[in-house]
Amino acid sequence: RGGHRQLWPVVSGEDLAFIQYTSGSTGNPKGVMLTHNNLLANLRSMGQPFQMGHRHDVFVSWLPLYHDMGLIGAWLGSLFFGMELVLMSPLRFLSRPERWLQAISKYKGTLSASPNFGYELARMRIKDEALEGLDLSSWRVAANGAEAVLQTTITGFAERFRPYGFDPQIMRPVYGLAESSVGLAFPQIDREPIVERIDREIFSRTGEA
Repeated sequence: RGGHRQLWPVVSGEDLAFIQYTSGSTGNPKGVMLTHNNLLANLRSMGQPFQMGHRHDVFVSWLPLYHDMGLIGAWLGSLFFGMELVLMSPLRFLSRPERWLQAISKYKGTLSASPNFGYELARMRIKDEALEGLDLSSWRVAANGAEAVLQTTITGFAERFRPYGFDPQIMRPVYGLAESSVGLAFPQIDREPIVERIDREIFSRTGEA
């Protein structure tokens, strides 16, 4: 308008998309420079084992957008694969965890993710009366990552919500870090979680798990 032309920036895959800071869990926090190619490659690699984009998926998320699991995994992932995204405030989840599961039920969510504490909060704090009419049968991938994944949470969440259509085999422990954009280790979709026990003393002494 007014004779002014809009000049769009020319962006290449090697250009910086943003700087993401590490959590500091394995060392001093530092900034990681992520390019557009880094993000696209990571989104493709995360989508492959979960078969994202091959069907009508609905991602339901309460994860904050300042965290890589929410920003890259949920928001950019939904954009990249053309999925519907149902986004809710983390505070709404923390104050009433049943809202997360109710949103999955209402919008027929197929994908959702949470740190382990979110699954634990849901299984321990939600009262039975808040689950009336809940249907989790549409949920096909429940990613569990961003912190230590506990076997008690995996089995406890499944036992608590199996009567409402939750399939225990859809729980997917995942591992990621900022240096890899977000996702690094994702299990295949056709097997249930595997629990391995490692002797810490032997491992630290010999390097053998």
